[in-house]
Amino acid sequence: MTKKNFSNLTNPADTLIESMDSVNAAEPHKQQAPKGRPSIDAAERRSQHASLLLKPSTANSLKLIAKFEGTSINNIANGLLDKYVADYKKDPAKAKKLEQALKLFS
Repeated sequence: MTKKNFSNLTNPADTLIESMDSVNAAEPHKQQAPKGRPSIDAAERRSQHASLLLKPSTANSLKLIAKFEGTSINNIANGLLDKYVADYKKDPAKAKKLEQALKLFS
């Protein structure tokens, strides 16, 4: 019995990789701009996850507003929450209490 010879067959994966390499070589590498908002502070480099439960009507409205504004629900929520924290800090007594708690628990 003779030994089978598979040397004339090509591997489909090799063919795909070669075609992708030729396409990638033809196109210059494009750097993508970061999608998120740039961080202001070094401590703000990593985001924290939070879950919120919204009424369906609020969630649907937010989805449409975000689409109209060309932004995300996350950016809208961050802006509103940042404003709330800034307003909270306007009261000197509350600001002092918050600062003490942040030092203690951070």
